[in-house]
Amino acid sequence: MLSFKELTEARSYLQSFCLRYHIPSLLAVQSGISFKLLPLEAKNLDDGELHHPTTTATCLSSMFDCPSRYRTSEFKRAEEIKTKLTEAALRREDWKSEGSASVYCRCRAFPMVIKASAAFDSRIENHIAKILGQLQRQPNRFGIGEADIDSKEEEWYPPNAFHTYWTLDILDLIQSRYNADYLRLSDNPAFDLKRRRDGMLLWARQQLGSQLGLHSGSPPSSVLDSDQLAWALAIFLRFDPTLNVNLENRDFIKQALKCLFSTQTEGTWRHYKPLFHYAEAGNAYCYVFETFTALLQSALQERPEGEMVRELLRTYCQNLMDLWQYAESTKIPLPKGQGIGWCSGHRTNVTQPESWATASVFSYVQALRRLIGIWCREDGLRELNTPRSQFTPEEAEKEIVDRGKTWDTGKSPISEQLLTMFINPVRMHECDDRLEPDSQPIKKNHARSAILFGPPGTSKTTLVRRLADVIGWKYVELHASHFVADGLTQVQKTADKIFKQLSELDHTVVLFDEIDELVRERDMEKDAFGRFLTTSMLPKLAELWEARKVLYFVATNHINYFDSAIIRSHRFDALILVSPPSFQAKIKELNELLPKVYGQGAVPFDLTEAEIQSELKALTANVPGLEGTVDQTERAARQEEWQEGKLLAKFALAKFVLLRWDELSELAYCLAAILKSKSNPNKISADTLREALMKIADSEWRKNKSYADYERDTRSERRDYSMLKVWMIKNSAEDSVSGIESANGIRWLAQAVDSLRDIEITGFEVVPVAPACVELRRSVSK
Repeated sequence: MLSFKELTEARSYLQSFCLRYHIPSLLAVQSGISFKLLPLEAKNLDDGELHHPTTTATCLSSMFDCPSRYRTSEFKRAEEIKTKLTEAALRREDWKSEGSASVYCRCRAFPMVIKASAAFDSRIENHIAKILGQLQRQPNRFGIGEADIDSKEEEWYPPNAFHTYWTLDILDLIQSRYNADYLRLSDNPAFDLKRRRDGMLLWARQQLGSQLGLHSGSPPSSVLDSDQLAWALAIFLRFDPTLNVNLENRDFIKQALKCLFSTQTEGTWRHYKPLFHYAEAGNAYCYVFETFTALLQSALQERPEGEMVRELLRTYCQNLMDLWQYAESTKIPLPKGQGIGWCSGHRTNVTQPESWATASVFSYVQALRRLIGIWCREDGLRELNTPRSQFTPEEAEKEIVDRGKTWDTGKSPISEQLLTMFINPVRMHECDDRLEPDSQPIKKNHARSAILFGPPGTSKTTLVRRLADVIGWKYVELHASHFVADGLTQVQKTADKIFKQLSELDHTVVLFDEIDELVRERDMEKDAFGRFLTTSMLPKLAELWEARKVLYFVATNHINYFDSAIIRSHRFDALILVSPPSFQAKIKELNELLPKVYGQGAVPFDLTEAEIQSELKALTANVPGLEGTVDQTERAARQEEWQEGKLLAKFALAKFVLLRWDELSELAYCLAAILKSKSNPNKISADTLREALMKIADSEWRKNKSYADYERDTRSERRDYSMLKVWMIKNSAEDSVSGIESANGIRWLAQAVDSLRDIEITGFEVVPVAPACVELRRSVSK
């Protein structure tokens, strides 16, 4: 089994190979050689000149296996050909290749034809009848083979797993795209699709068991056929409803894979029985890269069964790489550096690149790239993942909104910022393939990182955890201790390892929690270790930012300790203050707590938020002993002395600002004791609250400096204004309105503004109806 380092090296190579060669090679059209990606250009399909439907379908399938970020500008040619493929294919009368194989041509071409079709066509129905006719003519036949119903039965070939796999693919596509037609054909005795499908699956299961027996003998049987084993296994893994995660299936698949890879020699597999015989070209065999593409794609399913298969295949990652090395050793450069191609070797008289063979190899390497990428992701998460209790998206969003009711600093609440900068953009561009390790789920103009700062106990860590739950992403939490886990002498090596693991992740939220020691201001930090940590973090954070695969956050109590270089754009998109709970939230909670400890009805508070804010400003604006002091050294000493001092009683209301949520029970207890000492108290005045606040034990961190830091922090927020904020639109809106997009069935308002107050849409009023949700109401003309 390959190590994490070996896997990442293989992944990096496969990434660069696919990016460099896949689309350019398949789109290369060179005169004078037999290699030609698509037998015809898109314009010729208008005339129905589709001479090679299976080749065209194989090449198109391969190109669409290429993820969007790997597609060149020339990919539009494939899009054009795909849209014209259906009509050209249905107009075609001769469904033979090299004078034979009418069933093969239909089986292999029609999955792409159905994908490209806009509606179910009666001619598709006629072609399905041609494929399934052999089962009608021979009731005891369940699998599909090269058996043309227009020919004599003695000329038919026996059923095989290859033909049966592609026929099942056709039936699945019809059921998913045109279910009404699928049900209609199922009720038609001439088609009887459901029973035919069940019969094919039963036959494939029997073939799989038979091949396991032939492979498992000691010695193995001389008549085994690993091609049929692989295709029967692919049918079981992709189509069979009896496949679920249990020990029996796991052991069965494990044995099947063991048998399959036991026959691998020098990276590849030998030819087994031919599928059929071309009248004009010779025997037709399974092509090893087409076979293993189907097998790997059956493992690339986003369901528990797919995860089980990927885990079992991991044992054979070296075997899969050996098959790729075999492809490397047999590639053929195309003239003029147009790319590379492959020849299947099926025909002794053909040695030049074949388009279908080249397409099959590229489909295999794309599937292998994805599979190895998933293994790299899983290894990275295994090392870094943080066990925690997870919330449902609804529960998590509610907690973000509740905890986002923070002390008013004149900015948008933290909940609004997290929802509009990170949560809604992800929802807006929800990735439909979480198993694609090279996807970029974060768009270029959407934020992907932030530093959350503010006093201790303001739920910075909890907010990031809940953000991951809302969008359904994985979560990783890192502390300074992770970087020094192997000792100070190994810190660079450890940091490289951690960031290498992070670079393999996608659809993940990463929190660097209280890593102040790693990013201390370099001019302030004379210690070489501290300087190293700061310097080493900068390029690594920039790489994470550029990748657009994860959201990452730093939670800190001390934003002023951070290096100015680390907080600039393209490392962090925003510096967001997480204030303590708001005045209204704290008063509401105290009104609920007081009756429990006071034993009587609620006592109203007779003070305002402005009074508390005023006392906080008075505290931080008047440092005693500085008046008239000119000497800078003396001023600095007195300033430091004041910062380390405890809060005076006359400024005690300022403590209410920094009071944590978990301290409100203690405050309620202190207030109850004071109220009980008074006769018939009818309100809680500012003096009463001040007295109770002074009774709360102060931790070491809450000194005068804490209040000064908080005042400074309220002026430290910033963000990159090239990044859009996104609001969900609850009602319908005009498509022509600037800044409005439709995605995932929802309307979104995306603009680079601080808050809704800054949005002006001509003819409309933007009305908030829920956190990060708005309605657009037409303005009433005056």
